[in-house]
Amino acid sequence: MRRSLVSGVSALSLACMICGGLMFPSARAQVKDQLALPDLQTLKAGLASQAKPLEINEVVPMDAPLDPAEYTVGPGDRIAVNVWSSAPVEHSLTVAPEGVLIIPSVGTVDVRDLSLAQVKEKVATLLGRRYLNAEITVSLLVPRKVSVTILGRVLNEGKKDVNAAQRVDNLIALSNEFPTGRMDAGEYAELLGQLRAGRSDRKIIIQRRNGELRTADLVRYRATGLGKYNPYLREGDVIFVPQRWDNDNVIGMFGGVMETANFEFVSGDSLSTLVAMSMGFRPEADATRALLTRLSPDGSSMDSVHLDAKAIVERRAPDIALRPGDRLIVPILPVLAANFRVTVEGEVRMPGMYPITRTGTRVSDVIRLAGGLTSEANLSGATLYRTRISETNPVRDMERERLFSLRSSLPVQDTSYYHVETALRIMGEVVALDLPGLLLRGDSTCDVMVRPRDRVIIPAKQRTVYVFGQVLAPGHVMFVEGQPHRYYVEKAGGYTNDARSGDVKVIKGGTRAWLDPGETKVEDGDMIWVPKEPSYPFSYYITTWSQVAAILLSIATVVLLIKTL
Repeated sequence: MRRSLVSGVSALSLACMICGGLMFPSARAQVKDQLALPDLQTLKAGLASQAKPLEINEVVPMDAPLDPAEYTVGPGDRIAVNVWSSAPVEHSLTVAPEGVLIIPSVGTVDVRDLSLAQVKEKVATLLGRRYLNAEITVSLLVPRKVSVTILGRVLNEGKKDVNAAQRVDNLIALSNEFPTGRMDAGEYAELLGQLRAGRSDRKIIIQRRNGELRTADLVRYRATGLGKYNPYLREGDVIFVPQRWDNDNVIGMFGGVMETANFEFVSGDSLSTLVAMSMGFRPEADATRALLTRLSPDGSSMDSVHLDAKAIVERRAPDIALRPGDRLIVPILPVLAANFRVTVEGEVRMPGMYPITRTGTRVSDVIRLAGGLTSEANLSGATLYRTRISETNPVRDMERERLFSLRSSLPVQDTSYYHVETALRIMGEVVALDLPGLLLRGDSTCDVMVRPRDRVIIPAKQRTVYVFGQVLAPGHVMFVEGQPHRYYVEKAGGYTNDARSGDVKVIKGGTRAWLDPGETKVEDGDMIWVPKEPSYPFSYYITTWSQVAAILLSIATVVLLIKTL
């Protein structure tokens, strides 16, 4: 997309900001010597309307300002040369295929294999001889296109056309773009994950067209931002992304750092390098008491030393060169203050989440924080649930609990029931809670200690007992304090002819526990279940009696045999 700037001066100013325009000391001194001349800024403003506009054909996306000391100029680069004087001169020049920069009225400048910083100095020196009292700026307007080759652990190997302001990591990202039409998104994600897990990010090989070999270390580049670990690309480069092998030498960082991981060992690694690759210390880390462990070459023995890693990173102590197999462990100070809270639901004046201490808050404190109970609170139905599942990885924890439950050696008839109870326990373990004893009878032993992430649920009064199953009129029956289960069955119309009255169960409204009527009293919100007598087809009875007859016949045969002997 073509883009015209309002003025040549503004174009060059923009280029200077983007690409680091340079004003050289010799030219600046010459301008300062001309005290009678107008101020430089005034001169620029006055000449802006006279300057010819430069055109920038392409805006190159960049992740950081270009570093003139690292960027190597080559054929196709667009260079802006500006001479600030009473008769301003502007040039937008392109480096020729032979690697030279042709400056009108001045001559040819050989810029082959020179950095942008060297080109700036060379051109400024040459023009300074012609324009003695001028400030000279040289800037890169648009980086050239280069053709490079990438091989190894990438999705799409081969030649790629990129701009010379891009680095090795940009090329790898380009080579791993989604191949439209070749696979679906799921296959792409899986394959890309395998490539990333199996590639080396610290030993990437760069072969220049002149045979020079360099390496890229993307881990250190991300940690330090230094371009030498992630060079700019040049025409003819061959980049090889190698495999990372399981038995490669590694160094490790664990404990109080932002990223605990093993890293490939590269010659020159030090303790400060390792900390930088791990993104620094965590706030709660005690880096002054770090432990460095070093394995023997055969891995059979280990030496350890305590050191002040913080002082080393802050350069208050000498750095330490690392060896393959070294590991740095940074202890974490125990932080007992955390976001401890419980949830209160149901019949309290202000339901919600409330802060608690780690070990010293009781259920009465929580109810008080929630504004107390409402007049509709059903104390006997109140329940306290506690979870073992972490907030950080609940899926993993639930799966672990499920696998633990499979260790049981229960008989077949009990296994299904155990698994159901385990599933309910994982969702929330019930803590014994007796609010009537605590609030009505003043029994302080009922004031249980709450734990972080507990849920206190206080239901509303139902004022009914639900009767269902084999009764003539299933439904809600008005609750009457102290009445036994038979009272509610009678109010529900009594038993049907198929009712199994000896197996009636009381289901508690809060915990949903199934109890015999003799084990509990019926309370507000409870349910009463009346099961049905099982009915069997005639064939069932024929089979049963035939089996009984066979057993009796066997016994008679044995008795007769004994008498005969």
